Amino acid sequence: RTRVTVAGKCWQLRGFLSYLHSHGKTGKDLSAAIIAPRIYRHENCPRYLTRAETEHTLSCIDRRTSDGKRDYAVLLLLSTYGLRGIEVVNLRLDDIDWRRRQLHIRNRKVGNNSVYPLTSGVGNALLAYLKRARPPTSRRHIFCCSIPPYAPYKDSGRIADIVKKRVHLAGFDAEHIGAHTFRYSCAQRLFEDDHKLKVIADFLGHRSLDTTRRYMKIDTEHLREVAMNCGEELS
Repeated sequence: RTRVTVAGKCWQLRGFLSYLHSHGKTGKDLSAAIIAPRIYRHENCPRYLTRAETEHTLSCIDRRTSDGKRDYAVLLLLSTYGLRGIEVVNLRLDDIDWRRRQLHIRNRKVGNNSVYPLTSGVGNALLAYLKRARPPTSRRHIFCCSIPPYAPYKDSGRIADIVKKRVHLAGFDAEHIGAHTFRYSCAQRLFEDDHKLKVIADFLGHRSLDTTRRYMKIDTEHLREVAMNCGEELS
């Protein structure tokens, strides 16, 4: 069991032992005897795909099928802009400004809005899906269910299913994979390209730099450089 799972079981056991004592089933409250492992916030390194793994995953999608056109557009949005799954779900036709070649992401997690340049790759993928794969519906959401009544996706769970399926078909371990995996992958590429922390924060739609700093745990190359520089200074 992972430490998180063990900590959860300990929490349940403490509650059960406290309940027994409060109802007179035990003469002593034994809950304090249960010692759980300490869990630190954001202690785990987030899962991400390298640039090559992301490109391979995209290349394995059969874009001749309707599902392939949809999934390719979804994964390209996630990997190019580092969007959250719910932001892809909430995308509407009005959010694409074809004339100015812009993509609008509105009402993000922290209440802000972002405007991205609509790359030719993303634009072509969206056009292929909208023209030849999107179900016939008057809904304004871009991505809708492929079966009647063609309702928009309710939450980001459908996006996570698409990601897991495509990562698995590409030959990678899809355990603990979701939309945020591509968000971390996008952040990793930005770190590799030597963009400043503030630039990355703005690109990902973070209001606080502290949030973006959590992503630095995956920037192993730069962390290695920092460690080497510290070692030289100490010597």
